[in-house]
Amino acid sequence: MTDTALIGSSCALGAFWSSKRYFDYLIDETNLSILRGKEFGQAVIICPSLREGRRAIRENMAPFLAQVKNLIDLLHDVKAERVTYVTCIDTQPETGNEHSPLLREPEDEWLAALVELKAFINFRFGRVLNVHLPEITGTGADMSVADLLAAPPEGTGELEVALLERHQLYPMRRLVRDVEKAWECGIFSVNLVPEPVTTFELVEQCFPSLSNRLPVAKETDPYGSARTSVYSTQYHDPDTGYIMDKQDVLEGLSPAKQA
Repeated sequence: MTDTALIGSSCALGAFWSSKRYFDYLIDETNLSILRGKEFGQAVIICPSLREGRRAIRENMAPFLAQVKNLIDLLHDVKAERVTYVTCIDTQPETGNEHSPLLREPEDEWLAALVELKAFINFRFGRVLNVHLPEITGTGADMSVADLLAAPPEGTGELEVALLERHQLYPMRRLVRDVEKAWECGIFSVNLVPEPVTTFELVEQCFPSLSNRLPVAKETDPYGSARTSVYSTQYHDPDTGYIMDKQDVLEGLSPAKQA
């Protein structure tokens, strides 16, 4: 088995990955059926949770749930020696890491589908690297608060953000090399999580023109993500639990870097 496949090739992450590495098969919703009965040396599977923004998915869950079901059905007939499964980090507690028990809330269809798909992939294939991503920047889609702030709604109205909510903003440009490093290190589950920044810090440092559109802090504001990685030292020294520090995150989002 020497063929390679990228499943989820038409989303922003898939398009980026296929521009950096060659795959024999580029597979999306239009040609999923060709998976049936195939054997691959390597396969990359991008979870449907990363194909558009979480908010959009949660507002219309039916297509997402159908994608998960269809993918599981087809992967029953697929063989692969090595699988990279890239998924969102929502199944871990807000302050969790790779060793944290998965959040299991049967009444939450989003979490239930994520848990089911991850469990199936890890049971079905022998060697799996599970890559967990927080908010992703550089996709041009509604995948992070940074993308929202970079192209805010017109006008002067208050932005739909929480002032002190923590955001872990992972730059898409790092993805391929970070995944390859995990394989080199023999890691089979990794959180690619930078140090969190608050909405206020992000606006103050990178989007100061939006300062007057920020809401006041409220007790009901979400805490946000402050997840860590037990393997962070493979990517960043010293050992902080994060693969990037806050300053690197903010510098990467500065207007000069985006120009």
